[in-house]
Amino acid sequence: MNNENKGITLVALVITIIVLLILAGITISMTIGQKGILQKAQEAGKNYTNATNYEHEKLSDISEEVNNIIDSLTPKVPQISEEVKALQVGQYVQYDTGIEEVGNIICRVLYPVSSEYGLQIISDKCVENVTFGGKSWKEGKESYNGAIEQLNEATKKYVNPDYAYDGRCVGSIPTVKNGMFVDKDKFKDSEGNTPNTVFILDSWPIPSSFGGTRDTGCYDSDENYVQDLDALGTSMSNISMNYWLASRVMVHDKTGMNFCVRFMGSSLSNNLMCRVGSVAAIGISTYTRGLRPCISLKSYDIKIVEGDGTLSNPYVIGK
Repeated sequence: MNNENKGITLVALVITIIVLLILAGITISMTIGQKGILQKAQEAGKNYTNATNYEHEKLSDISEEVNNIIDSLTPKVPQISEEVKALQVGQYVQYDTGIEEVGNIICRVLYPVSSEYGLQIISDKCVENVTFGGKSWKEGKESYNGAIEQLNEATKKYVNPDYAYDGRCVGSIPTVKNGMFVDKDKFKDSEGNTPNTVFILDSWPIPSSFGGTRDTGCYDSDENYVQDLDALGTSMSNISMNYWLASRVMVHDKTGMNFCVRFMGSSLSNNLMCRVGSVAAIGISTYTRGLRPCISLKSYDIKIVEGDGTLSNPYVIGK
C-alpha cells in the first residue's frame, strides 16, 4: 500500500518536471527565439525610432516650407551699397540712358543718398535743345505758362528704368517720394503758395485782344530754381553752355510786364516770352536753349562697378 503511493508520487513528479521543462522551453523560445518577445521588442523599438525620425524629418520639412512661405511674403529690407552711399556732390558718373542713339552720358552727383531729395544726378552737358516763344501774344503766353511741364516732359526719355525712377529738368522742384518727383510740375511764388494769374494794372488800358478782362492769363513768378542752383554751386556751373531752368519769372517795370523763362548762361538770366504794357500785349521772339535732365536713381538697386568719380574715369553704374 505504501509502495503504490510512493510510485504514483514519483510519476507525478516526473510528469510535472517534464511539463515545466516544456513550458520553460516554450517561454525561452517565445522570449529569445527568432520571433520572440525580445526580438519583437527590439523591432518595435527600432520601428518607433524610425517612426520618430520620419516624423521629425516631416516636421522639419514642413517647418522649412512654412519659413520659406513666410520669407516670400515678408518684404525684404533693401540695402544701399557702401560705394553708392559714399557718392559725393560734384563727382562724375557714367549713366546709361537706355536710348540706342544716345547711349551713355556723363553726369554729376547733384544730391547724395543722405539728402532729403535722395540720390540725384544731373547731365554734365546739354542732351538736346528746346525752343520756346513765338511771334504772337498767344504763342508767347503758352510757352511761358507751359515751360515747366514741357521741360520736364522732355526728360522722360532719358529715364532708364533699370537704374532710375524718374526725371526732371534742372530748376524744377526736386522733392521726391519713393524716388518719384512729386512736385516737379508745380510752381510757387516767393511765399511758397500757388500763385494766381497776373492782372493788368488799373492805370493801363486793356489790350483789345483780352476781351475786356484785365486777367493776362499768365502765372506769376516762382522760386523753383533756387534749390538746384544752391546745390550746383560755382564748381558745377558751366558757363560754356546755356540751358533752361524749369522756372518762370514776371518782371514788372513802369511801362509793362515781361513774362520770361529763366535760363543759366554765364549767370542767371531770363528770356522774354511775351509782354503786356500800356499799349498792347505782344509776343516777342523764339529762343533755343539746352536741356539738362536731373535723374532720380534707384540707390537700393544699383552699385558702382568701376571708376573713381573723376571726369577722366567716372563711376560706372551697374546692377
